[in-house]
Amino acid sequence: MKKELVLAGLCLVFFASFASARLMISEPEDVYSLGDKLYITVEGIRGGDSGNLNINLDCGNVSVNLLKISARAFSPEGGQSYSLPYKVLTSEDLEISSLSRIVGNCQVSVGVGDEKVSTDVFEISNNISIEASVDKLHYDPGEEITLSLSATKSNGHLVSGFVEGSNASDFSKEIENGALTEVFSMSDTAEAGAYVLNLFVYDVSEGDGILNQGLAKVLFKINQVPSFIDTGLSAVEITPEENLTISTDIYDQSGKEMDGDVSLLIVSPDGGEIQRTIKSGDFVALNFPLNATAGVWSIFSFFLEINEEDEFEILELQKAEFEFQGSILIVKNVGNARYQKNVDVKIGDTLEELVLNMDIGEERRFNLKAPDGEYEIIVNDGDSSASRSVVLTGNAISIDDLRNVGIFKNYSVIWIFLIVVLGGVGLVLFFKYRKKSVRLKDKVKKVPGKIKKIKDKVKGRVPEKYSSKVSDTLHFTNKSPTSQSLDEHEEKDGMIDLTETKVGKAESSLVLKGERNSSTVIALRIKNYEDLGREGRKRVANIVAGVKKEKGLVDWRGEYIFVIFSPLATKTFKNELLAAKAGFDIFEKINLGNKKFKDKISFNIGINSGDLVASKKKGKLQYTSIGSTIALAKKIADSGSGKLLISNSVRKKLLKDLKSEKAEAVGKTDVYEVSKIIDRSSNQEKLTELLKRMERG
Repeated sequence: MKKELVLAGLCLVFFASFASARLMISEPEDVYSLGDKLYITVEGIRGGDSGNLNINLDCGNVSVNLLKISARAFSPEGGQSYSLPYKVLTSEDLEISSLSRIVGNCQVSVGVGDEKVSTDVFEISNNISIEASVDKLHYDPGEEITLSLSATKSNGHLVSGFVEGSNASDFSKEIENGALTEVFSMSDTAEAGAYVLNLFVYDVSEGDGILNQGLAKVLFKINQVPSFIDTGLSAVEITPEENLTISTDIYDQSGKEMDGDVSLLIVSPDGGEIQRTIKSGDFVALNFPLNATAGVWSIFSFFLEINEEDEFEILELQKAEFEFQGSILIVKNVGNARYQKNVDVKIGDTLEELVLNMDIGEERRFNLKAPDGEYEIIVNDGDSSASRSVVLTGNAISIDDLRNVGIFKNYSVIWIFLIVVLGGVGLVLFFKYRKKSVRLKDKVKKVPGKIKKIKDKVKGRVPEKYSSKVSDTLHFTNKSPTSQSLDEHEEKDGMIDLTETKVGKAESSLVLKGERNSSTVIALRIKNYEDLGREGRKRVANIVAGVKKEKGLVDWRGEYIFVIFSPLATKTFKNELLAAKAGFDIFEKINLGNKKFKDKISFNIGINSGDLVASKKKGKLQYTSIGSTIALAKKIADSGSGKLLISNSVRKKLLKDLKSEKAEAVGKTDVYEVSKIIDRSSNQEKLTELLKRMERG
């Protein structure tokens, strides 16, 4: 029994010494991301006179040596341990050319002499998991979109790095602690449909650049929003005998056609209304009666929240119908204008003439007489005619106006007496008030002397160095001295005479009796006007003269040139488009001239719309600005250089006629820079071709 106990003790000592001499290695984490730190501890190292302690990172067919120490550094008795200073999973620390070589399943192996041991398999990953979403699925163009994003590396740690968005929106942002909220928006003119936002999340190191990375996609949709209605007319001027064809097309925010039913409201000059509904892309034909009101008609097109206004004009038509009731000729004005024509009435071989002046809808009756018998009657006014065989009676051929048969004809003596009496009363009153008129004329003659006294008093109270300037301004006229010089035929103070270009003129003055209408104003500022030579100024005058094509009227005030588009001159209330076309023409011509000529023109153009009170006098348009119509146009012209800028009030009415981008605001007014005028004549051609196809079908 004693021997057995001794033997058991020796076995325990032997196995204990064997176990203490066994080589062991600490187990790593299950997953590492690039850039992480790798820690390794080795136990039971037994030294020797030869060989090395090698610690390697083995990933597939790639083996990276992490540590190499001579076995002599350790005691041959064994039982020693060694902790590897951490290794960072970067190419610099591992001394490898590419980190992609170690991405995947790996092990750490340790060997000393004949002893070798390896860890369990673990993963080295460069992947980032991304969860991303937007606050809703559908958005209107220009609406804010909120993106929420979280990013985690394969090792479970939150990402601190960067995120880049592309495709639907381009941006680059820094992400901290694995979270980001980004607000962006699509363009106001973005096409309707589905959009994909691509997201790229990554972190970096100085030596390797991008370490870990991940991709994600977010889907959202942009709604189709109607932007404007394009109304096409077969003609802008028609007579009541002609048809008017109206087509409508609805366009969304990107300029693409969209479906929908358009409501039309056609309003006559006297307030009458016609209502129609047509589908986008279709057309409707309107037939107007002969007595349809002459003048400018308005067409209002409605679809959801948008509307469009267009105009056409029904021309005056003098039209009469002739009919017979026995010997009575009936003439009826069935046109839409006063009937003022000479009508030939042929009775047999005799030609009589009626000189008519009839109101709209008026009917006149004439009694035809001739020696007893049947006659061929032919009535003709050059446009309409009628004929009939009629039995007439009488002593001679004649035509009696039945309108004159009445009280005047039966009591002509009484009427003559009344006229004589009224004439006498009129003469008495004339001589009575004639003396008062003479006294008034004497007072008027004294006015110039009083004006001179007022001017002398004003000049006497002004310092001497300003008296000459005051003298120049006391003309008692609403015209500025500069604008007055436009009427002269010579160059004064460097001003070029616009009469050479035969352009219409306007002048700012106090208009007490005029029409208040919405008008549009171009303000052209020539910034280097004082430095321009005569040829340069002539070039400016010739360019500005081009506005007469759009019926603009010029008010030239030194370096500021105002072009007025008033309904009194243009005969339309749609003056924004006329001004935009004229302004763009000036813009292009100045830029073209600056490329050709040495004398460069420094300029800027502002366009605004608003109310003006205007009247025509002596061949000129005199106007008074209401509110800031003129002042804002001038401020816009002052706000930039070499640009064509328009106020928001002008832009709203020309959304489909021009391309513009928002510029720097002027005060509280939004201003837009115009880059292109859109030619809409193609719409008219489209409608004409459509009508031709319908006729052929």
